[in-house]
Amino acid sequence: MLSPRERLLRNLDWNLLYTFLVIVEESSITGAARKLSLSQPSVSNALKRLEAHLGMRLIHRKKGMFSLTEQGLRVYEYVSSAGSIIDNMAEQFAGEADAVLGELNMQVASHVSCQSFDDSLAQFHGLYPNVLISINAQPSADIVNAVAEGRLHIGISNKKTAQTGLHFDLLGYEQMAFYCGSRHPLYGRTELTAADLRGLSYVSFESDQPGEGLSAVSSVRAEQQFWGKLVAVSSNEEEVRRLILAGVGFGALTVEGAKPFVKQNILFQLPPYENLPVNEVYLVTPENLPLSDVEQLFIAMLRAAAVAAVREKYFKS
Repeated sequence: MLSPRERLLRNLDWNLLYTFLVIVEESSITGAARKLSLSQPSVSNALKRLEAHLGMRLIHRKKGMFSLTEQGLRVYEYVSSAGSIIDNMAEQFAGEADAVLGELNMQVASHVSCQSFDDSLAQFHGLYPNVLISINAQPSADIVNAVAEGRLHIGISNKKTAQTGLHFDLLGYEQMAFYCGSRHPLYGRTELTAADLRGLSYVSFESDQPGEGLSAVSSVRAEQQFWGKLVAVSSNEEEVRRLILAGVGFGALTVEGAKPFVKQNILFQLPPYENLPVNEVYLVTPENLPLSDVEQLFIAMLRAAAVAAVREKYFKS
């Protein structure tokens, strides 16, 4: 059986309390009705119901006189305090009602260097700070397969395939070069030629092979006859770089990604220095699957950024 306190808490209506609060602040039933866009009888009835719930008179009402009873003053103090808390809550959640919420899941080839993608991430977060951005690194082939199978809606890949149900947007290009670490015998040597690299241990990305995402690197290796012993493989740029820095072998890295390490004198660029491998960077999305609002917003933003980058570079007046 409910106690009187529990019964009051269960049955008390905030609308009645709020109406009472407005009546007191307006000092009249008429003023409260005007502010609440209600009829005077509705406001008067709400006050009567609240007094019935509480079992006490709250307001002295006589012609030309409006005053709170002692109990009414106490109720007003409590309701006013509660109203401030609820008002703050309403302001916060009313603001979030129109906010873009959700999660943006993407997979990216770890070595991808793409300014349009980076700019879009910054712009998107600035506009929609309540969206959680989740990015995982995968080989380009795995990214394409994940989108094709419907397990992923947004991928950033170096690989493009002629596959039904997939859409590829060219976002830009990334340039790669060959590097070694400070423990490597070629580190710091001048007048090196491509021939000096032949037969040396090589550290490779999984996609550094014909027909895969880094086929441009594979083509340069074939052209320069870099057929040394393959000593380590990874799909992650950080791990490939770690292996190169450790002196396990030389390998290819994006020029942009290697720059800070070259400046620190812990990476050293090797030949060839011209006609470096260039990879295409693609946005991979499904053609026929429904996308969330968050995904549609980011994809539209990324496509616009890619077009703007091309105009800036090639068509700037």
